Amino acid sequence: MIQITADQIERVNLILSGVPKGAEKAMASVIRRANNTVRSEALKGITSVYAITRQNVRADTTIKVRTQKADGGVVGTVSFAGYKIPLYRFNVSPTLPVQRATVSAAVLAESGRTPFAHAFIAKMKSGHTGMFERDGTGRLPITEFMGPSAAQMAANSVVVEQVEEKAQEVINKRIEHEITRILNGYGG
Repeated sequence: MIQITADQIERVNLILSGVPKGAEKAMASVIRRANNTVRSEALKGITSVYAITRQNVRADTTIKVRTQKADGGVVGTVSFAGYKIPLYRFNVSPTLPVQRATVSAAVLAESGRTPFAHAFIAKMKSGHTGMFERDGTGRLPITEFMGPSAAQMAANSVVVEQVEEKAQEVINKRIEHEITRILNGYGG
């Protein structure tokens, strides 16, 4: 859990008591910076645990960062929204449509690729390339293999632990920085 301790809040309030809304501005800046750190660290964590690039995570994901006043304080939230990411965007071989090739894929970075017996790579008329499987003996219908969504990947315990650790580190450093900045007349 990422938090600003009561001691830190009391210290900021005490030091910036002579500056109008100084403590509130300092806390808002700290939380805003922590939110941005959470967003970037979550993407780093996802790409270290899962076999996917940041570009592919961002392609199908909306990442919202908000800082808002609530109950006499400031609250920051980071949310990930989006659909499941096509398995083709993960570690897949072959990456181009090839006739009669065995298709294999891996979702996690540390695991090896798993072969899929009846899967194939195809490029649709719309331009979308993906990993598909036929739903029977006929030519159609086909279904696409999907991986987890960005929200599911961000909720991974390893990713959450990395993000919380880095965000707490940023909060602890930024509180001192914001106090100094406001006392020097910047943003106060």
